[in-house]
Amino acid sequence: MSEYKELIRQFDKIRSYVRDFYIYGFKTRDDFCEKSGRTYDNQRRRMESWFSDYIRTEQNGHKKSVFLTLDSGRMAINPLYQAWKSKAFTSNDIALRFFLADLLADGQPRSVETIADDLQEQYHCLFDTQVIRRKLAFYEKEGLVTRKKEGKQYLYGGAPPLSHTHPGLFPALWLAVSFFQGAAPFGFIGSTILDFWNRKNDFFRFRSDYLIHTLEDEILLPVLRAMEKKCRIRITAKSTKNTAAVSGIPASSYTVTPLKILTSTQTGRRYLCAWQERSHRLSTYRLDSIQSVELLEPDSLYDAYMACLRRFLPFLWGVSFGGLPKSRPETVTMEICFDEKEEDFILTRLQREGRGGSLNRLKPGLYEYTRLCADAAEFLPWAKSFTGRIRAFRCSNPAVEKRFWDDMKKMQEYYLSAGEAAQHEEP
Repeated sequence: MSEYKELIRQFDKIRSYVRDFYIYGFKTRDDFCEKSGRTYDNQRRRMESWFSDYIRTEQNGHKKSVFLTLDSGRMAINPLYQAWKSKAFTSNDIALRFFLADLLADGQPRSVETIADDLQEQYHCLFDTQVIRRKLAFYEKEGLVTRKKEGKQYLYGGAPPLSHTHPGLFPALWLAVSFFQGAAPFGFIGSTILDFWNRKNDFFRFRSDYLIHTLEDEILLPVLRAMEKKCRIRITAKSTKNTAAVSGIPASSYTVTPLKILTSTQTGRRYLCAWQERSHRLSTYRLDSIQSVELLEPDSLYDAYMACLRRFLPFLWGVSFGGLPKSRPETVTMEICFDEKEEDFILTRLQREGRGGSLNRLKPGLYEYTRLCADAAEFLPWAKSFTGRIRAFRCSNPAVEKRFWDDMKKMQEYYLSAGEAAQHEEP
């Protein structure tokens, strides 16, 4: 039987559980079918330890659902950062981290062999020189250690603290880091900096902060690296569609060229916009559905794909590219009638929410809205929000137009039948 440990080695194992507890708080133990019940219990105990102030439970019969309740407007720091701060480490890792910092604090440069001897003499611990060398190389990359060559060997010393080298930086730095940890991707880094200097965010609160984004940052980082290097990537993503194998490649595995990260201003969800190699088209993938990212070779056509994206990006209503670039954008047109004096908010909505569509006044109280869409089906929910004021609706895609009027007909039938039933119930 595996022993329960609060610390974790791989973040991807806890990511889906934290998301489910935060977003789908109504799920009970029996609803977590991907792993065993013991795995669920271990993950729940971890989260109860990390987020004890935000855990709530709800009893439904003999079943209990556990969920997280968070209000970003009242929080100085995103509590989900705690999951990142619970990474496991070995006793040698943590011991060597503090021993090296203490040993090199005197500012005297030393060779790796000298460091190994001093560690044994002062702390009575014997470490392999290759282990020490790897640690020093890592700390040098992080800016914690300096290295200089003297003769045929390298000498390592402790880096001077920023508070000494840049004394005037810190008053402004606390303000910048406090804002960064709540407003930017990888805000966990800013939170860690504040922890290191024993500081708190006393400046900012974010009313509409998408706390769940921090769970996706482990996926976002390699995607951004691939975009910087103009490389292809292989992603593995969850999907509710058919998972049958196609041409020997599982449906959940895709080879794509990442081009842009899109963020919904309505839901806060982030999407990877990429050129899909298999279908030769632009596609989008929800970032929270991607499980892993593997960096592949550079794509010689990267700039061409990016130019294609820029050409068709203005036609997006949401995140779907529809049949682009193989087909033309679809045209949607609707006529809206309203009282311009009493319902001027309708005109304001059309102007503010129209996303670049053209608006023409046909006559007093009647306006025509037209827009080119990559996928007109995404336009329908917004169009239906004007139900009762739509005089005409047309679309160059007959299927979308038919769907709109079918939905209107179904809604009319529903309300008519509901009204008739209410009349029969009246005494």
